[in-house]
Amino acid sequence: MKIKNKKRLLSIIVCAVVVVFSAAAWTMWSLAPSYCTDPFPDLKKQTPCRSYYDRQGKLLHIERTYDYQWRFDIPLEQISQEAIDVILAAEDSHFYEHNGVNLQAVARAAWQNLTNRRIISGASTITMQLVSIARPRKRSFKTKFIQAAEARKMEKLHSKREILTEYLNRIPFGGKIHGIQAAAIYYFGLDAKSLNRAEASLLCGLPQRPNAYRPDKHPEQARKRQKLVLKLMERNGFLKPGMAQEIYENEPLRLRDFRYPSALRSYAQPSHRHYFSIARREAFNAFDVKCAIDVEFTERIQHALTQHVQRLQDVHDAAAVLIDNRTRQVISLVGTLDYNDPLNGQVNAATAIRSAGSTLKPFIYLEAFDAGLATMDTIIKDTPVRYGDYAPTNFDGRFNQKLRIAEALSQSLNTPAVRLVAELTPERVVDLFTSLHLTTSTNPDDGLMKKHGLSIALGTMGHSLLDLTQGYTVIANGGLFAPATFLTNSTPSEQTERIFTPDACAMTTKILSMRRLAGDVSIGIAWKTGTSNGNHDAWCFGYTADYTLGVWFGNKNGRPASALVGATVAAPALVDIFNAIYRNSAPSPWPDSSDLLPLRQLCAKSGLTATPSCLKQFTGTTLRSIPLRPCDQCGVFAKKLPITILSPQPEHYVADSDGTAKLRLRASISPVLWYVDNDFIGENSPFDKRSFGLGRHVIRAVDPNDTASPSSVTFIVTK
Repeated sequence: MKIKNKKRLLSIIVCAVVVVFSAAAWTMWSLAPSYCTDPFPDLKKQTPCRSYYDRQGKLLHIERTYDYQWRFDIPLEQISQEAIDVILAAEDSHFYEHNGVNLQAVARAAWQNLTNRRIISGASTITMQLVSIARPRKRSFKTKFIQAAEARKMEKLHSKREILTEYLNRIPFGGKIHGIQAAAIYYFGLDAKSLNRAEASLLCGLPQRPNAYRPDKHPEQARKRQKLVLKLMERNGFLKPGMAQEIYENEPLRLRDFRYPSALRSYAQPSHRHYFSIARREAFNAFDVKCAIDVEFTERIQHALTQHVQRLQDVHDAAAVLIDNRTRQVISLVGTLDYNDPLNGQVNAATAIRSAGSTLKPFIYLEAFDAGLATMDTIIKDTPVRYGDYAPTNFDGRFNQKLRIAEALSQSLNTPAVRLVAELTPERVVDLFTSLHLTTSTNPDDGLMKKHGLSIALGTMGHSLLDLTQGYTVIANGGLFAPATFLTNSTPSEQTERIFTPDACAMTTKILSMRRLAGDVSIGIAWKTGTSNGNHDAWCFGYTADYTLGVWFGNKNGRPASALVGATVAAPALVDIFNAIYRNSAPSPWPDSSDLLPLRQLCAKSGLTATPSCLKQFTGTTLRSIPLRPCDQCGVFAKKLPITILSPQPEHYVADSDGTAKLRLRASISPVLWYVDNDFIGENSPFDKRSFGLGRHVIRAVDPNDTASPSSVTFIVTK
C-alpha cells in the first residue's frame, strides 16, 4: 500500500513538474517577443547598390556600397510570380499561415536534432532567415530560440509582403551576389521580372548553399538542385503533377556566356564620376539617382576639349559645363580629361575655385543698367585710373579715352568696369555676386571687400566654372535665377528669384552678341571670355536660347602658360562644342526684345537721357522699365535750383525691432524719380513709407521734367 502511495505521489510530482515547466515554457514563449527589438532597422543599415540613370532613364552606372555587395532594393511587383512561387515552395511553403515560426516544422526539427544529438535541421521560416540576415549569430539552441522570438516580433510589426520583399532582396546567391535582382542580372542578364519558371527554380535553389550551387562554377550541381526544387514545388502544390519534369527538360535556361564579364561589372566602371558625385549629394545619397546627364553631348564635349588641349603647349587639362536654360538641368559636366591621372585626375576642375578674369563684367554692367546709371549707348571713360594703390590697366595696355558702354563690354576693357564698380560700390557688387550664388560671403566684417575692393570686377575673388555657368543662365533666362540641378526629378522653378530686369538682360545679350566668334559659326551665340592674371586660366562662357555653356582651360596645379588666353583658347573650343551640340538640330530663335529696348533721345556727349541743355542729341537704346538718369555734363544744372529732399534727412535713424527704419521719401517738388543706393525704385507718393535696413544709404531725387537739378542725401540706420 505504501509502495502504491509512493508511486502515486511520484506521478503527481512529475505531472506537476511537467505542468509547471510547460507553463513556464509557454509563458516564456509568449512573452519573449515583447523583450525583442525590431530587426528591420538592422536590415536598413545594409545599404544596396546605388544606381545612376541618364535623362532618358537608361542605367549608366552601379556603385556598390555595403560590404561591396551586388544588391538592389526592388518592390515585389518587379519580381516575377514564378520566382516568388519557387522561393516559397523551396524555403517556406506555409509562409502565409504562420506567425514567424512554423511549430510543426520546429517539432520535427527538434526530434531530429535530439535523436542525432546535433543540429541537422533548423526549421527556419523565411521570417527567421531574414532575422539571421539582419543579426548573424553562431548556431545554437539558444540563438534559435532568440531568432524565433525576433521573427515573431517582426511578424507583429511588418506585413507578410514587406517581409517577403526584404527577403527576396537580401538572400545570398553566391559570392557577393545578394538578392533576386542582382542574381537575375548576373546569371541571366535579365531583370527579376523576366525570369521564367526554369530560371527561377535554378536561382531560388541557390540560397541553401549559394557557392556550391552556382551555375557559373558548378553547373551540374546547380541543375541537380534545380530538379529538387521543382519537385518541392510539385509536392507543395505550386505545380501540377508531371509539370516539374516538363519544366526541367523543356523550359529554356537563358544563362549568359560566363566567359565574359557580367553587365554588373561593366556598369561598375563609370566615365562620368565627377557628375555622379555631385548628383549623389543633391539626391541626398538616394539609391536610385535619376541624373539629367546627356551622355551623347558629354562625349562630344569631351572629344572637343581633348582635341584643343592636344594642340596647346604646357596646357594639360580642360573642363566644361552645359546647362539647359529652360529646366536649369546640368546636362553635361566634364571635370577633367583623364580621371585616371594619378596626380590630378580625381580633382574636379568644374567645381574648383579659380580667378575668373573678365567673365564677371557682364553682371556688373547688368547691375548698372538696372540702377539707371547707363545703357549700352552711354559714354564711359577708358583712361588711366587710380584708386589709392589700385591702378588697373587693360589687357593690351592701351586706352580708348571715351567709348560706348557696348564697346567697353564687348571688348572686355578693364578700366570702365572698375569705374562702374566704384560707382555701384564694392559692397553692392559683392551682394550681387552673393545673390547669383557666385560667393557665399554675406558678412561685411569678413574682410572680403577690404581684401578685394574694386578688383572684384576682374575676378580676383575666385569662382568655379559650375557657379559661373549657372550665373550666365540668369542672363539667358531674362534675369531669373534658379539653382542648377543634376537631377531630372528636381523642381528648380520653385526657387526662382529675380536678379535683373528682362530689359537689362536683353540689352546685355545684344552687346555680347555684337562680336562674331572666330571660326565656322552659323549659330547666334552671346559670349564672353576671360583670362586670369598671369595666364593661369582661360575661360569662355556662351549661351543660346537653349543652352548655356562654360569652358575652362588650364592646369590643375595652377601652373601658368602663355597659351592660356580666353579669346584664343577657350572661345574656339566653345564654338566647336556648340557646333557639335547643334549638329542635328537648329537652335531656337532668340525671343523678340524690341519692346524691351525702346529708342529715346540721348545726349551725344554723355549717352544719358537728353535734357534741354544737351545741344547735340541722338536716338539711343534704353530700357523700358528703368529710366536712365539725365545728363549732368552739359553745364546747365548749376543754373537751376536743386531739389530739396525733405525726408529723410542726413542723420542717424534708429531701427525698429525688426531691424529696419520706415521712412517717407518726400521732396520739394512733384513728381520726383527716386533712386535708393543707386537702384531706381519709382515715383513714390509722399505718404508712402519705405523700409531701410541697417547701414549707410544714399537717396537721390531726379526731376523727370528737368526743371530742377538732382539732389542726394546720405543717412545711416543703426540699432
